[in-house]
Amino acid sequence: MKKNYTFLIKKQPKQFTSGDNMKVKNEWLRKRIVMLKRQPNYIPLIMLCITCLVFNLRLTSFSNTIALINEPGMGFCNFVVVLCSFLSIITYILAYPRREKPKTVSIILVYAMLVISIGCQILFHYFIRYGTVLKPNPIEITPARSFVNVCSTMCIVHIVLLCICILLLALKPLYHKALLKIDTSIAIEETKIDKIDISDEV
Repeated sequence: MKKNYTFLIKKQPKQFTSGDNMKVKNEWLRKRIVMLKRQPNYIPLIMLCITCLVFNLRLTSFSNTIALINEPGMGFCNFVVVLCSFLSIITYILAYPRREKPKTVSIILVYAMLVISIGCQILFHYFIRYGTVLKPNPIEITPARSFVNVCSTMCIVHIVLLCICILLLALKPLYHKALLKIDTSIAIEETKIDKIDISDEV
């Protein structure tokens, strides 16, 4: 009787070189640029999300500052900023429905909420300065109350980030044109095919 022997050949894993890693990175970058060409509204959306995240990470400092200084209107200003930070993202997403024209009203609302947030942060920063410097009996900032300085700095940082969001919204047509000028096409090598004679042989 004949015996059948089966040999298992283990395939060696492909070793990636530095050149292959560079190709993978370039391909990833090319796909991101192509995505931004088609949907440039992602750039302001990313910035809005970053701004909201940075602000909410320091929300505890704002709450402690409100409890310490306790000027009329501080809590309301902070509430408006928190509300606008989330609503601006939701409204912006709804302003650009898929395969439809952008909704002008929603875009105007996003601008309005960003301007309101800047105004409230400027007013909140003034409340901090009034309670710690301008007030007849100012509150002393001790090491245990260092969160007040953190909150004051965060107000300025948040205002700057909000201004960047407004600029990205306003300048979207300009950088969209710049993105369209970037060449993201893939070069395909030409292959020559010899002429094939398919005539019947006599």
